[in-house]
Amino acid sequence: MTARPDMPPGNAEDIKAAVEIAQTARDNAVLVAEKEFWHRMGELSKSYHGAQQDVADAMGRKRDYVYKNVRKYTA
Repeated sequence: MTARPDMPPGNAEDIKAAVEIAQTARDNAVLVAEKEFWHRMGELSKSYHGAQQDVADAMGRKRDYVYKNVRKYTA
């Protein structure tokens, strides 16, 4: 492996700061998407008696998984 070229001071810190900003933006976008998704699953789960089980079956998960995540992201 070749040696790292001489870089002006501060480039590594600038890159690290830019990566942290990008990671924070990604994490926020994922959180917003999760909240929207589970809010919609909560609405679907309440649409009729037994809908929560149907939502869980469609997701390939247990009913408890749907219940806990709906409560987690909509509370």
